[in-house]
Amino acid sequence: MKRSIVSYLSAAAVSCSAAWAYADDELVIQVNDASGEVTTLAAKVDGGDSQPISGNGTVSFDLSAGGHSVQLLRNGEVVHSFRFDSANGQLTDINIALASGAKPKVAIESYSKNETAGQKLKAAKGGLQGVVSSNGQAVVGAMVTVVGEKYSATTNAYGEYELQLPRGIYELEISHPDLGSQHVKDYRVVANVTKGSDFRLRGSDKAIEEVVVLAKVNVSAFEDSERYSSNVVDTMGMEQLARFGDSDVAASVVRVPSVTVQDSRFVFIRGLGGRYITTTLNGATLPSTDPSKRTVPLDLFPSNIVEQLSVRKTFVASMPGESTGGNLVINTRSLSEEDSGKLSFTMGYVDGLTGKSAYVDPHSGDYDALGWDDGTRDAPGMVVGIADALRYSEFLNQEAKNNLGRIAGLELLDNWDLAKDTANPDVSLSINYGDIYYIDSADAELSAFAALNYKNEWKKKDKGVRRTYGGGDSSEVEDNFSFEEFSNDIDVSGLVSLGLNIGESTYQSNTIVSRVTEESVRLTEGYDSDSLQETIRWSIEWQEREFLSQQFRGQHVFGDNEQLSNEWQVTFSRATRDAPDRREVRFDLEGTDNVYNLQVPNLTRRYDELTDDNIDISSKFDLLIESVGDIESTVSAGFQVITRERESESNTYGFTGGQTAIDDNAPNLQVSDVINAGNVTGDTSTGYTFQDKTVASDSYDAEMDLNSLFVSYDALINSEYQVVLGARYEDYEQQTETYALEGDQAQVESLLEDDVILPSLAFNWFFEEDQQLRIAISETVSRPDFKETANATFYDNEFDFRVRGNPNLEVSKVTNFDARWEKYWSDDESISLALFYKDLSDPIERIVLPASGTAGNSRTFQNSDSAEIYGIEFDGRKVFPLDKSYVQSLFVSVNASWIDSEVELGSGETRELQGQPEYTFNLVVGYDDIEKGHELTLLANQNGQTIVDVGISGLPDIVEEPRFDLNLNYKYQFSDDLSFKAKLKNLLNSEVEFTQGGKVFQRYERGVQVQAGFDWNF
Repeated sequence: MKRSIVSYLSAAAVSCSAAWAYADDELVIQVNDASGEVTTLAAKVDGGDSQPISGNGTVSFDLSAGGHSVQLLRNGEVVHSFRFDSANGQLTDINIALASGAKPKVAIESYSKNETAGQKLKAAKGGLQGVVSSNGQAVVGAMVTVVGEKYSATTNAYGEYELQLPRGIYELEISHPDLGSQHVKDYRVVANVTKGSDFRLRGSDKAIEEVVVLAKVNVSAFEDSERYSSNVVDTMGMEQLARFGDSDVAASVVRVPSVTVQDSRFVFIRGLGGRYITTTLNGATLPSTDPSKRTVPLDLFPSNIVEQLSVRKTFVASMPGESTGGNLVINTRSLSEEDSGKLSFTMGYVDGLTGKSAYVDPHSGDYDALGWDDGTRDAPGMVVGIADALRYSEFLNQEAKNNLGRIAGLELLDNWDLAKDTANPDVSLSINYGDIYYIDSADAELSAFAALNYKNEWKKKDKGVRRTYGGGDSSEVEDNFSFEEFSNDIDVSGLVSLGLNIGESTYQSNTIVSRVTEESVRLTEGYDSDSLQETIRWSIEWQEREFLSQQFRGQHVFGDNEQLSNEWQVTFSRATRDAPDRREVRFDLEGTDNVYNLQVPNLTRRYDELTDDNIDISSKFDLLIESVGDIESTVSAGFQVITRERESESNTYGFTGGQTAIDDNAPNLQVSDVINAGNVTGDTSTGYTFQDKTVASDSYDAEMDLNSLFVSYDALINSEYQVVLGARYEDYEQQTETYALEGDQAQVESLLEDDVILPSLAFNWFFEEDQQLRIAISETVSRPDFKETANATFYDNEFDFRVRGNPNLEVSKVTNFDARWEKYWSDDESISLALFYKDLSDPIERIVLPASGTAGNSRTFQNSDSAEIYGIEFDGRKVFPLDKSYVQSLFVSVNASWIDSEVELGSGETRELQGQPEYTFNLVVGYDDIEKGHELTLLANQNGQTIVDVGISGLPDIVEEPRFDLNLNYKYQFSDDLSFKAKLKNLLNSEVEFTQGGKVFQRYERGVQVQAGFDWNF
């Protein structure tokens, strides 16, 4: 450093005995005024009193969570106004550059006080420089050290020092062999600002004085933002998740461009879902708790445990190879804030349901309110034992068989008939708390964060219609049913996160448990084309889905220049689905007596258990190569090893016999009208007996091993061009074992082996300060899941049908092209336009099995020949101030995509790809009155027509029709710590409709929901 620079800075010095006093203030504003008249400036936040900008260009404010407005004034006149959002406990650095004749530039950096080593490495840098002196003389050889970090500097012959380090709050030690050492605590380094700080050692009195001199702003900071990623990515942080008011990740992610959600839990990206997208939790892959879907049910993850939600839409080598549509990245809360917590309580009302009578499961366990079955619904041990014994019936005489059949039948007599209960108001309760503990002896920080959530809510499908069609042109109505469905959902989840920051390393432990329990009853009435009868049927189901994960993570930075960094994780997870005692009952109107008859052969009780065990180990190294000319390069390499095992078991029981000996009339529409203890004789000639309806193919075992290696090279050329070249190698093996449905029930094995190298190339051109162009090409794969290759059946609850896997499925290969133009006006104002194209070989689709009547109401999977997907994607965000101070403002966020596809069929015909909507549309309009504490958000969503099941052999496709979904959120901030919130969901109560050949296949309404509650930060 030249002496002349320090002399200039010292000439502008402003003495401050406690210049680091703003360390704990959440907001620091740093102004760089080209005119040099910084002392004529002042700032207002949220319409409050103006605070003068100090001579070194800084001013600080306390900050609460939520939206904020900033007004910069010169001599009382407004120079510039803008707004920003912050989450609870975040620190925010704002840099403002003023130049004559030019629009002010603003750079905003929000972050947590306590961060991991990896977060610090990627953070914006700040700095400090100045002179260390004693008694007016420069001190040579003094050490300026950042306590607990590797950053340090030694003063030169003029007593000068300089340090660059990530923005944040630090403790400094100023030491000299002859003058001892003194400490400066809570020294805040501001993003993109080099702060001039002269330190005066006072010798033996152990005191130190800091003199703050003029700060220098890094002008390039105004070009830096999250837009500088190597691939196309859309991100939502804690503040946006809180604003949208969604209870879980599934509800939040629909706000991202080209993202849709099916069944309120399954994500589609750019029209692709299931096998075409991947989901990672803190870098680890996840098993699915739902056998009917390939993707992870996102309703398992409450939004209050999520720190950041990102959707990466273009493949790079570090991503899983099956990320054709994209990679959904869920990062949970990591290091906590100091002594901070939050309590939330909400109650809800569903129009036409709350307070009224609803059909429920007649079973009632002691812990049903918590979503835990206490064993009430388990298959009776006697029944399981007898079923096993009867499978070896050749060793039993007829009398023994009859006795066993009678005993098992008596065990199955109860809880067939529907019960009713009052649908109580919905209740949601969540609490989280975290704290930081400082370990002085080890210069370390220990963080602890815990969250607990409970939700109990009711849902309905009202005015339901269900039809099937036949005839030569598939236009004749065959099955014609009306239905209603009631469900009581209970969600319980918890997170415990421990973090240790020590030196240049961070270690974390994340324990997550999430349970979603659904009790549902579906009542159906109408005409059945198989029996040619009017029929009444119902199903009763209780299913528990649980996700349990234990993860250990580490982040490390090596070298004095931070050139090498490493991230690793080891995750053990288990996903289970337990669906005990699914009951199906059917009555047909036979004869002329106008009395329904119980269809005993259709009585079933099914018990399903599924367990997925997953081990995921991965590590990534990033090496920053020393700049060569104008080229800055990073080389990355890593590996991932995944092992997954699944056990899926299903048993089905019922009754047989009695057709001639017993009158099956059921005048009260109750099973007990027909089957009771008196006529369960064990002898089919005199009454009813137990029947084991389990088939060998109902259960299966599966295992998967995936070993991956990747390497990538990232070069930034002249700060204008970026090239990212990478390749990923994956060695994949998946095996499923079940049994044949018919014949000798021989074992059926499916073995998939895939050995592939997946290249990727991305080019980014930053051709203007606020504009850039991205182009990418890559190859990915799509592999069938366990359930898709297992010759076993499972239920799809949306349509109430069975789905069977196909052991002959093949791996699909995909080539991807992407291009995206982006323009940024500010951190929260931007526009982008993207084009994408995907070429798929052997795409996997779900199809309707060709059969008549209800026998045709089943599905399987098959490979089509090839498919193409192409689309346009638009995203725009704009803030409109309603007054000069930005205290009142309106923001509009619009994203939409048009997507088309073409699947080539063997006949030469084409159609659209299953699961791909014709378009997606999301609109968010928000109004803020920061001064009065009002926040109003309107959220709208609609997706175009989507093929949910492919019709073959002349059957039309089943299509989900567009549905406009409108929600309204309101929040009132009583104080920094207490707020009221209210939501109106499904405001239009638009019908959920599926069609087949343009005619109604299924249709129902869900009802309008109203919710209100409060949030208390403590």
